[in-house]
Amino acid sequence: MANSVTPLFDIGANLLDSQLSKNFNEVITRSKENNIRKIIITSSHIDDTYQAKELIDREPDLLYTTVGFHPHNAKDFKDSHIDKMLELCEHDYVKAIGECGLDYKRNYSSKNDQITCFTKHLELATSIDLPMFLHERDAHEDFIILLKEYSHLVEDIVVHCFTGDKKSLSSYLDLGCYIGVTGWITDPNRGYHLHDLISYVPSDKLMIETDSPYLMPFNYPIKNKKYNEPSNLIYVLDAVASILQKDKNILAEEIYNNSCRFFNI
Repeated sequence: MANSVTPLFDIGANLLDSQLSKNFNEVITRSKENNIRKIIITSSHIDDTYQAKELIDREPDLLYTTVGFHPHNAKDFKDSHIDKMLELCEHDYVKAIGECGLDYKRNYSSKNDQITCFTKHLELATSIDLPMFLHERDAHEDFIILLKEYSHLVEDIVVHCFTGDKKSLSSYLDLGCYIGVTGWITDPNRGYHLHDLISYVPSDKLMIETDSPYLMPFNYPIKNKKYNEPSNLIYVLDAVASILQKDKNILAEEIYNNSCRFFNI
């Protein structure tokens, strides 16, 4: 099994997913065995943030979370949620606004609802000292227009699970965004283009994540594993280090420091 002597930071794990939550103790044990020292529980609905607190109370030195509405859930967002989100942002365990953004690939919420919801999140982020954890799929044109309007007023931004092209990457980097890389980069078909693009990400803007239980790394040695989990972050690190031809532990230290700085941990 791959290993790292340097602490690792999974900036995005969906630990509320039933596949992970029902095996919580084992998932956490394996994470610690693979030197995962910090995990951000991705919240995709305000209800998730409340539920995440129950897990955080069990592992307060390891776990943190976000607050926001994923674009799939934009239809559920109401202006009245803003005050509740502000209250949650006052807690030390809430480290970012999100996961929010635009997703035109599936359109589980209408484009109008997504744009309205995302705009409200951006406005919220300009009023508090928290970074933004963002999601974009097949919506770059509208996404970047909104980002350009607000990015200079927001503490920091990460475009998580980046899968786009060079043009979109350049537009995010021009705005000073961080880039989150997942096991997608190990996919020989969908992720191969990222092997070239990742070299353009400045070393102080790169972070890694599992997005578990999704996106099992292709370099994971057991092929019948049913779901991804934070302990597999080591395989994302291995792939990125190999692609960049960089010492794994030096890279891990840089990424860990980036992540701690971004989330103010």
